[in-house]
Amino acid sequence: MDRTDKKNEENQRLCPRQPVLLKATLDTGCYAFECVAYDLSLKGIRLKLDLPLQLGCMVQVMVKHCPYVPAQVIWVESGFIGLEFSVSGVRVAEILGDLGALLPKI
Repeated sequence: MDRTDKKNEENQRLCPRQPVLLKATLDTGCYAFECVAYDLSLKGIRLKLDLPLQLGCMVQVMVKHCPYVPAQVIWVESGFIGLEFSVSGVRVAEILGDLGALLPKI
């Protein structure tokens, strides 16, 4: 996918992303990895993680010190992974508390 395709994809998103730079923890069920979140929405999150996780893998992610949110790996590219949350945007906002309240609504 070239830059133009990626830009068009971002413009077509149903849920706007919020650029962030936050400490996160990704739990695969067997291991937990420290990572960094680069953007966040009520639908998902982009993490910097130099670990090739399998597409479709079910994980849990913790942002800052909020409780874990269940998610699924939907893309992996160049040291980043994209997760789609497995619960509703309303539930994500509740889990993330004050942080969730700051995210653009769907």
